[in-house]
Amino acid sequence: MNAPGARRPVTIVVPVYDDMAGLEACVSSLLEHVDFSIDRVILSNDVGPQADDIEARLLELVGHHAGFTYHRNASNLGFVGNCNHVVFDVDTTDNDVLLLNSDTIVTAGFLDEMASVLALSGSHGIVTTRSNNATIASMPLAQRNTNVARSPERTLAVWTAVSPLLPRFTVAPVAMGFCYLVRREVIDAVGFFDEAFAPGYGEENDLCLRAAEAGWSSIIANHALVYHVGSTSFSGDRGPRLRFAHEKVLVERYPHYVAALQIFLQHDRDPLDAFADAVAPGDDLVRVAVTGPWSETQSDTLDLALALREHLSDAGVVTLVVPRRRLSAIRRSAEGLPVVPDTDRRRVWDVAVHADGSPDLSQLLTMNYLSPRWLVASAPARGARLTSRTRQQRSRVLAGLATSLTTASYPADASSADVADAVRAAAARPVDATALRLRWSTVLQTAVAAGLVTYPRRASWRSRVSLALAARSPRTVDRLRAGLHR
Repeated sequence: MNAPGARRPVTIVVPVYDDMAGLEACVSSLLEHVDFSIDRVILSNDVGPQADDIEARLLELVGHHAGFTYHRNASNLGFVGNCNHVVFDVDTTDNDVLLLNSDTIVTAGFLDEMASVLALSGSHGIVTTRSNNATIASMPLAQRNTNVARSPERTLAVWTAVSPLLPRFTVAPVAMGFCYLVRREVIDAVGFFDEAFAPGYGEENDLCLRAAEAGWSSIIANHALVYHVGSTSFSGDRGPRLRFAHEKVLVERYPHYVAALQIFLQHDRDPLDAFADAVAPGDDLVRVAVTGPWSETQSDTLDLALALREHLSDAGVVTLVVPRRRLSAIRRSAEGLPVVPDTDRRRVWDVAVHADGSPDLSQLLTMNYLSPRWLVASAPARGARLTSRTRQQRSRVLAGLATSLTTASYPADASSADVADAVRAAAARPVDATALRLRWSTVLQTAVAAGLVTYPRRASWRSRVSLALAARSPRTVDRLRAGLHR
């Protein structure tokens, strides 16, 4: 095994099938950003519909370049077969292997950083990068405005601002196959892609999970960036059908996989990563999430949200975050305010406002996922009844916890105009990384200890049935989406 810290040479494998324009951009970026005195590239043409045209263009681009090898399969092998053929039969080195999709654009220093992160520990088995389109490695993952697509330009802006604040790498349940650096010892020990996942989808996760069983971790290199267009290989329903069918294989083969993903997304990530889009906002709007206690007769939370919308006017967007079971009823009375469930993890806000001075632990947990900045009343709301000493003490403890972890507080009897001013001030305040990490871990550890947060031992039967049905009929995906995320 190589000494930790030693940068090994890498063979970059680019499987080629179609998408001439994307392939040209990918190869051009490799020509610009790869150090060919150390690393090499293999382009493997899997005989797609434009095989001859693609071959001619690739040979025009790199035919005389010593750092590139061009290979053409005798027949179409599919993505999994093509990758395995190159790794085991075409590449004659003992280099580590970077599998790079042909719809990517690499950036300066990406491979040096990936290879260096791989070499930091003998337990690092597979490394991926940050990207605009890489599921759990996307930056930003959760967005302030989910109506706007995550563009490469936005990803670059957020990554430039946030990545220096993040640790050099993050251990993840799996690495992302679009840009996938595998230690040679991993390949020697557990092989490469399982043909059960042919022609594609899920094979990279399976390899990560097999490697994990053998003692190697999957790693996200936070200081490396590669742009990714997205799936271009399967048209129509074929792609979704394969994706759902192969995900079903994964959750059955590795029962712990679902819990591992939930733990990563809800607990193990750096909160600066979770809130990256709010740490580096892309517009001047103040996006506010308002939450609080809800009952049939209590309207304080709704009243505060409506007042904040009026005071912030065109300079802000106010959203109500409510328990899922109350979603329909509250939407009917929300007077045009956006209303989202408290289980939605796709969104983040600049400021989370709690409309009561004594949030319970479940409300603190909700707020923990909403925003890097909290604004909480400094005392219990007037008229609150404490019916027992136990409840009184619990309320005091949780109120004290909220006060100690919040970005700012406001008097319980403050006017809505004063609360709006406090929102503006909180949104303008830079995020304190140390305080945010303390808040994130304190709330989560308290919730886990109290049994409020639990993780499944395996995928629920609803999820497994949903995956099986979606594999047969991908057009049912929208109707089954809620079941898939339970």
